[in-house]
Amino acid sequence: MTTHHPTTTDEEYTALREGVGLVDYEGAGLLTVTGPDATAYLGRVGTRGVDFLLEGQSTSSLLLREDGTIVAEALIHCRGTDYLVEIWPDQAPAATAHLLAAAVERPGVTVEDISTRCTVLGIEGPASFTIAQAYLDFPIASLSYRSCVGVEWAGNAVTLSRTGVTGEYGYKFFVPSPHAAALRAELGARGAVECGRQALDVCRMEVRFASHEHEHTGGPVTPFDVGLQWMLDPDQDHVGREALDERRPHEHRSPVCWTAEGDLDAAPGRGTPVAVEDAEVGAVTHCVWSPRLGRFIGTAAVDPGVAASGQEFRLAGTGTVVRTVSAPFLTATSLGVALD
Repeated sequence: MTTHHPTTTDEEYTALREGVGLVDYEGAGLLTVTGPDATAYLGRVGTRGVDFLLEGQSTSSLLLREDGTIVAEALIHCRGTDYLVEIWPDQAPAATAHLLAAAVERPGVTVEDISTRCTVLGIEGPASFTIAQAYLDFPIASLSYRSCVGVEWAGNAVTLSRTGVTGEYGYKFFVPSPHAAALRAELGARGAVECGRQALDVCRMEVRFASHEHEHTGGPVTPFDVGLQWMLDPDQDHVGREALDERRPHEHRSPVCWTAEGDLDAAPGRGTPVAVEDAEVGAVTHCVWSPRLGRFIGTAAVDPGVAASGQEFRLAGTGTVVRTVSAPFLTATSLGVALD
């Protein structure tokens, strides 16, 4: 993912929260899934079925290993003639290999890696719909969240989806790579400010889009470890289900959100112990500075007995008190902006 821009992180954050930010999802994984067994294949490798998807609809699903740990979170777009599977850049290499390997012994499905042939460009922010509207021949209010549509741009077939990770209005363009630079320049000319990874990660944390690459204390994690058990379809015979069924009765540390009550010179690193009095009860998994809230916010994995909102912990080595809160940390600006 592209991360170096002439703007500052604060300027990029402001664009994402108050205007329009432009994100180049460099390194994103993209695969097409076709064939008579495509729907069953995706229902097996992912934790949620896709048989309910109509053309133009999208859903999210977890890709798990046999031991129940997460390979990646995938966005699956139903385009009628195929499924387009989108993977976050950090998880793309492992997820692509995982999906291709799972298709080897399934003659009724064809999985093709198109990551080098297609580029993903995103626009996010409360004003992003005004730019996206220029590429549609119908009112943008008709494009519901987690849906996609095929459009023609400069003689190219482009898929436009309404998806994002900041909690604001968000759209992604899946464009043939040779033409991505031209579209990127056009989006910039329409007012989108190029944004890097750091600003995007702050926005993701503020609205609690789980960050698999950050929210752990080391090693693989299960859906329970990052609070994504809601993505496990109880009626789906997916890879890793047996391992997770065996794990459910056992105690494990649970994720919580927290805000710093006192001053911190820097974000506490992953693995920093959190304690109640002198008893260690968990560890920090991720932390960012929130410009809008004016404080550090983060996540931690803590013992079940203290995994609740309103708890006070101390960060080891700092004496700083952090208080657990309910997610999300803030309300996205777009909730007060009408699509018109």
